[in-house]
Amino acid sequence: MTIAIRRDRWGISHVEALDRLDAFEAQGWVAADDRFWQMDADRIKAQGRWAEIVGSKGAKEDAFFRRMRLTNKCKNDWSLLAPETKEMTEAYAKGVNRWLKEQADQLPEEYQYHGLPPESWEPWHCLAVYKIRHVFMGTLHRKLWRGHLLATCGPEVVEAMQGNINDDSVIASFDNPTLDLLSGLPEVLKANSELLEALVDIDGGSNSWAIHGSRTSSGMPLLAGDPHRGIEFPNVYHQFHMKCPEFNAIGLAFPGVPGFPHFGHNDDVAWCITHGMADDTDVFVESTDLDQVEWETELLTVRGEGDYEVYCGSTERGPVVIGDPAENMALSLAWTGLAGTDTTFDALIPMLKASSCKKLEDAVACWVIPVNNVLSADTQGHISFKIRGRVIERPEANRWIPVAGESASSWTDLEPVAFDQLPGVTDPPEGYLVTANNRPSNSGPYISLDFAGSARFDRISQLLETLPAASLSDMERIHGDVVSLRAPDIVDSLLTHASKFTHPWAEWLLNSLANWNNEMSKSSIEAAMYAVIRRRWCESVGERLGVSAPSFGAPGWPSAEAASRMLADAALVLLSDHKHALIPGLETEDDLDHALSACIDETLTELQLRLGDDRETWTWGRLHRMFSPHFMASLIQEAHHLHPPVDTCPGDSDTVRCGSVIPERGERASAASVARYAFDLDDWDKSGWVVPHGVSGVRGSGHDLDQRQAWLECALLPMVFSDKGVREAEVSYFEL
Repeated sequence: MTIAIRRDRWGISHVEALDRLDAFEAQGWVAADDRFWQMDADRIKAQGRWAEIVGSKGAKEDAFFRRMRLTNKCKNDWSLLAPETKEMTEAYAKGVNRWLKEQADQLPEEYQYHGLPPESWEPWHCLAVYKIRHVFMGTLHRKLWRGHLLATCGPEVVEAMQGNINDDSVIASFDNPTLDLLSGLPEVLKANSELLEALVDIDGGSNSWAIHGSRTSSGMPLLAGDPHRGIEFPNVYHQFHMKCPEFNAIGLAFPGVPGFPHFGHNDDVAWCITHGMADDTDVFVESTDLDQVEWETELLTVRGEGDYEVYCGSTERGPVVIGDPAENMALSLAWTGLAGTDTTFDALIPMLKASSCKKLEDAVACWVIPVNNVLSADTQGHISFKIRGRVIERPEANRWIPVAGESASSWTDLEPVAFDQLPGVTDPPEGYLVTANNRPSNSGPYISLDFAGSARFDRISQLLETLPAASLSDMERIHGDVVSLRAPDIVDSLLTHASKFTHPWAEWLLNSLANWNNEMSKSSIEAAMYAVIRRRWCESVGERLGVSAPSFGAPGWPSAEAASRMLADAALVLLSDHKHALIPGLETEDDLDHALSACIDETLTELQLRLGDDRETWTWGRLHRMFSPHFMASLIQEAHHLHPPVDTCPGDSDTVRCGSVIPERGERASAASVARYAFDLDDWDKSGWVVPHGVSGVRGSGHDLDQRQAWLECALLPMVFSDKGVREAEVSYFEL
């Protein structure tokens, strides 16, 4: 049976098959052709075997996944999938293995730097790849962080750092037994600091928006957005198009996973997501039950060092993942991806076949991980928003910090919130929908404490309000917007409270910020000064609270990098909400004046040292550089040349065009848009997309970096879809 594959000038494959199983086989073959080493690396990580490639640097991470029993969980979940879902993964695996057999002597360059040969792809590996890409997008780090804050700084600071969360005060629930419970955490976390550093996931958030035809130039909806993650090479998403009698769909897939879980469209409906920021993880401090755990050992192989035993066991709450049971204290974990059966993959085929927004939402009723904000638009003219995923409501204290390992804390008897109770809306009167990791509703079931601030949501809404007849070019302009709506509050605090500075250029700095347009553009001098002042303020807050350097990554912290991100968010909330009096040494307005003035003086001195005395050259582009590390090359020196080049990146975490930083790394851009897309329901061929590098993960292939310039310019490349469009764009043709 012939499967036709046409590649366009960007190397993107457009498949035409006689049935759906052939289409999924082709998707597996093409994904392997473009990204096999990436797929292989993800499944190896999920199995807790990364140290076999990178040595001791991967051992702690491997031990964590072994303790989670992630492999067993994926196999069990696969066995319980619907028959047609299993067939889909089997067809996908068939395509991967077909490629692997054909290319056995021409494997990607990465295999030259380690001795682990690729194994055959098994259907359950698809679930493993998907889980490994989402396991740390939850609240593990934030709960460890707040537990340390509570023990160190007290409940008032912890609560204030969350800003306005529309919940009743929880201070009363943080009683002495809770503080006693947390007193033992520092030593547990200190002993596992390398592990916690390895488990950092750089998730910068996402944007998406849907515009009703009443507000577009064509009279039909537009759907657009961009996911934000750590910028890595190869890129997390893979562009692909497949057609068969049952469906015709195009989108951004995960290499190793069939279908289009997050972004795509078929003949009738388009869909996209942003991270729902759900509280999907509980952390339990285990002590009394540890002696009842039935411990088993697994052998962990570390390249160049041999085999080591890993003790694995679970309490009724979940697997013990952090700590040493011999010390009579450890941490166990409950995660929605482990609790109950994960039926996420059962949604993938129904999504491809959905004929309307309503049918699309029906298709994802079985979704489990992660919780997403789904936007959709259909050719009938509707736009819709719906939260999908497993939401489990727990006691209020569990939302904030690690809690006692008691039977009452177990999820065993808890039922997920029913799908029809999760927030949703169709065809709103405003004529548009926006999601940007913000709180979706002030009512309904509890989702999380940890939503993003409103800056990106407000800015996109602001821009859409000005568009009575939106077009695709407007979508590109919104993608590239770098106005920060958070900056005015912070600048206002400086202008209002800072007067005791000593640096001779301080007045110039304040005058510059007073007249700034709040754009985080590459050429902006004000953006550079604003960014460094922000970091300096956050560092000073951490020092005053006793939770900052030099103890980053030491007792009580998740890791230096994760802690610095959370501290930065919290410190800015304290400043914007006028809660500085909770910070030791900043009880009065005079104290605040001295602190902010010191940040100004330090910023000017730092910029002189870093960029020189010519203030005209102090641009954001010189500070804000985007690294796109190849995640194996970062650990194996011989493969260092696989890293892509470094480029200037505008924006920051509060702008639509994301360029998030990890304060511990300075102003280096660590997360940004890992794809941009705009679906035009008037004419699918007018739709566009772009990724940071290219469709291929093979360095030097010609399609590994060929989209980079368009991505840097915030331009969209053609997303051809119709038979005519595909044939006109065809550069190469072959058959499987």
